[in-house]
Amino acid sequence: MRSILCPVDSSSTLDDRVETALALARAVNGHVTFQIATPFAQMAVWEPFGGATLSAAAIAEVREADERRAADLEARLAPQDVPFDVEIVDNGRVEGVAAASRFTDVIVASLDEPALEEIAVGVRSPVLALPKGVPMLRFDGPAVVAWDGGHEAANALRASLPLLRLASQVHIVTVREKADDFPAADAARYLSRHGVSAEVHAVEAKGTIAATIEDTARNLGAGLIVMGVFGHSRLRELLLGGVSRALLDRSLIPLLLAH
Repeated sequence: MRSILCPVDSSSTLDDRVETALALARAVNGHVTFQIATPFAQMAVWEPFGGATLSAAAIAEVREADERRAADLEARLAPQDVPFDVEIVDNGRVEGVAAASRFTDVIVASLDEPALEEIAVGVRSPVLALPKGVPMLRFDGPAVVAWDGGHEAANALRASLPLLRLASQVHIVTVREKADDFPAADAARYLSRHGVSAEVHAVEAKGTIAATIEDTARNLGAGLIVMGVFGHSRLRELLLGGVSRALLDRSLIPLLLAH
């Protein structure tokens, strides 16, 4: 997990992402790419008789703003002990992240990112999603794996291995609705083959499954929840599974998401 991508914008959650990306890079001896994406094609003005235009002045103004943001970020990060680069791409947020994800091990994002669901479902790399005001500055605390036995949960388990190796404790949490639901022994056995010892918790649902997972993680002192994201697109509308959406909407603990 040494190639880290951190999208850059003007939102109030940028500092959370930057500090988390730097902390993760230190923990894994990694490199951070900070990406500034500007969707010029989406900014074009459609002409009444067909075609679209974007004035040279408008393009120059946006490019200048991007270059200022890049220069400010480079100056801010220069004293840091982490290798990094800042790139500017002529793409929308999702397109820019998707293109860069081919050579990215993890994407650092915010839970209030408008395109988070599309990124989490549409990009192959796992996404470390942060609640507002909750940067993840340490990776050596307890971690929880939300396990339901599905392919998405298994993908998230595999994707999270580098972080689970850093965790002081790993807890596999299954929320049972029936007595024989979702045995987690196979997941624990898989982790043990990679040198990660995990404790399995089969808990009864109290309220919603999402609330039960987050409450259990909080009681275990977890600083990270690993979760598979179930979802797909239909007629350009993103449909997420109920537990996935609920945790994205409510979690106060950072989430590692994989599809």
